[in-house]
Amino acid sequence: MQRLHAVLVLLFVCAGATVTADRATAEEPVTLIGTIVKWRYPDAEIGEAKMFDAATIDAEGNRTVPSTAMKTTMVTADTVEQVLAFYRDLLKPDAAGKTPFAGRPDEGRSVIFSDESEGRPLEFHTIVVNSGNSSTTLIITRGKEEEKTHITWKQYLKHEVGE
Repeated sequence: MQRLHAVLVLLFVCAGATVTADRATAEEPVTLIGTIVKWRYPDAEIGEAKMFDAATIDAEGNRTVPSTAMKTTMVTADTVEQVLAFYRDLLKPDAAGKTPFAGRPDEGRSVIFSDESEGRPLEFHTIVVNSGNSSTTLIITRGKEEEKTHITWKQYLKHEVGE
């Protein structure tokens, strides 16, 4: 019951925070949780979610552009291989050639899958998705003795103001 209460509180708190999913403009604001669920692994438990000022600055410490960062960790009993297969499928272009999470149709995006597990006591994979105004990182880990896979999701959004 406490978990249900915590999830409901999280949903209500997150509903007040608005940004856009792939392209930060004033036209299509969505909630923090609305952005996260687009990346959610099926049936994964979503942990604490945060959205905060990304404070994009230059070498002198001056703010350069308005930007936001978001993060959460999801947990599932599924294997790392199952999680990777889900994200490979989610991120591949559809039959029409449209790429998900690309921002503008003419903009495109890059996707990098990396396996950093070798020589470590855990499975450790990263997925990095970059487009013109956003960068998303998924860190997928599972220790040899752990029963759950952890998916840490982070996203940076550069906001377009006055464009």
